[in-house]
Order: sequence, then structure tokens, then C-alpha cells
Amino acid sequence: MSYLLIIGVLFMAANGVNAQTQEGPFTPQSATLRTLANAAERAQLEKPGTVIFADDFSSDSSWANYFEIRGLDDGRAQWIAAPNDGGGFVQFSAPAADGRSSGSGASLWLGTQGYETVYYRRYIKFAADYDQGNLNHTGGGLSGVAGSNKWGGMGNAGIRPEGNDRFTAAFEPWRDWQRYPAPGYMFIYTYWMDMVASSDGNYWGNFIEAPQGSRIVLERDRWYCLEQMIRVNQIGQADGEMAAWIDGQLYLHYKGFRWRTAPDVKIKRADLGIYIHEAQRDNTVWYDDVVLSTGYVGPVEGKTTQVEGTSWGRVKGMAED
Repeated sequence: MSYLLIIGVLFMAANGVNAQTQEGPFTPQSATLRTLANAAERAQLEKPGTVIFADDFSSDSSWANYFEIRGLDDGRAQWIAAPNDGGGFVQFSAPAADGRSSGSGASLWLGTQGYETVYYRRYIKFAADYDQGNLNHTGGGLSGVAGSNKWGGMGNAGIRPEGNDRFTAAFEPWRDWQRYPAPGYMFIYTYWMDMVASSDGNYWGNFIEAPQGSRIVLERDRWYCLEQMIRVNQIGQADGEMAAWIDGQLYLHYKGFRWRTAPDVKIKRADLGIYIHEAQRDNTVWYDDVVLSTGYVGPVEGKTTQVEGTSWGRVKGMAED
């Protein structure tokens, strides 16, 4: 499956497939600049809500919150004690595998009732030597699921959702075939019912991303606050939304999604971890301070510097050759 995914992403990159080039009546449109320029609209987008789940990983008992933990038995998933950082954090590793796929992670179930709007805040730090080569899925994400199966929709890479079954969106970095330094610039790798097919006929995750001049490359060996939001559409309407923030600064805001055609498809699962498609070396990432809410969460006060200057990572005008 990982080989097919590599080929699919290659086709996407070669043909410029992303949310901004999709044709059709249900194309999500970037609202980022308008929202940044409109204080009232941004305030509405960043209005606090009710916390659904919170985990600061103060002890290894946190693992009990997750219905699936990949790598706990062999040390790829570990709780790390850090008394000066509120108790601890979790570490996920992707050991070298001679070019085969490698990874670890955890999945959280939000309940069969699901939610129509979820904001997912987490802190992440990439190891100082993190280098995925080309392809990875590292950063965490949200999934819409029909029914009560916690594993619903998993294992469907390359298949377009039908609207009555699932959708997924992961906020993660992409190196664009090593044109950007590791770990790459942030975008949202997204599966939904109106996504674009690649030229091989498969439906690989589409890129919801910033224009080239606004792409953000994260620095390694530094904690970042990542947050993403999904608001599902009303049935029969293309009024769904998605947004993302880095260190409390709005990075992406898109409107016009048809996430679903059935009311039972709601946001029911959150994931965090690391996945390297061709693991030539060991890679490690850390997560902390996970919160899921019905409204905006934002950074922990005093934990990170607001995004400005070098604390923003690297703002890339163009990909480096």
C-alpha cells in the first residue's frame, strides 16, 4: 500500500493536484486572507467552546485514553517523564526499515455521537535530525466516521469517500521531493467526497495548502502549537469549513466543503503519531498538551513564543532547488 501511495503522491505533484485547482461546483475556496483582514470574522472563528478531551501526558496512565496504540509493545511509542514540563509527553518513533514503511501512533475515539465542529490542538516537536526523505504522515489529524466502528474508514488510501462513510484531514509537513528542508512546509492532507483524482485513477489525499509565498517550514528541535478545525456541512449544502493555526496564528482557512451526505458522518476520531513511507533511518517526534474542543483552544500561555521572526520557522517564498 505504501508503494501505491508514493506513486499517487508523485502523480499529484507532477500534475499540480490541490484544492486550489479542483474544478467543479463543490470546490472549497481559500478564505484565509479575508478572515485575517476581518477582525469580526476571525473572532468568530477563534471563539472558545467546550472542551471534549484534554491530555497533558502527566503520567503513563494517559495511554488508557486511546483505543489503539501502535508501537507500545516494542518501545516505538513511549511516555517520557519531564517534571519541568508539566509531567511528561509522548514519543513516537519510526525505526529504519531498509526503505520499507515504519511508524507508530495513537488513536482517540470521541464517541459514537460524534461532533459537527471540532478544534484539535496539540504540541509537536520534530527531532533535531528528523528527515523523512520524501514522504511522511506526521502531525496528527481528525476523521469523520459513520456508525460506531472505531476503526471505520481506516485502510482506504487511494479511495474517494462516498459522503455517507468517512472523511479525513491531517495537518502535516511535506518536503515536495526535498525542495524544502526537513520536515517540510505545513499543509492539510485531505480525503473527502469531492476530492480530485490523480492521473492514475486513484484518489490520493488532496493538498489543502497556502500559496507558495506563504508556506511555513517548521524548524526541528522546537515545540510548535498546531491546531486544526473542521466544521461539517449541513446535509445537501457545501458549507463545511476547515482551518489551521501555527503557534496561535491563523495559517489556513477554507470554506465550501461537502464533507458528508449523511447526518451520521460526524467527527469521531483523532490521531497523532509518525509514519514514514520509506524509512531509511530512525526518526522521532514528540507530542504534548492535546486538547479537543467545540471551539478554538489556542496555545498554552507561556509555553511558546507568539509567531514572529525566527519563531515562525521559515517562511518560504519559493521552494529551494
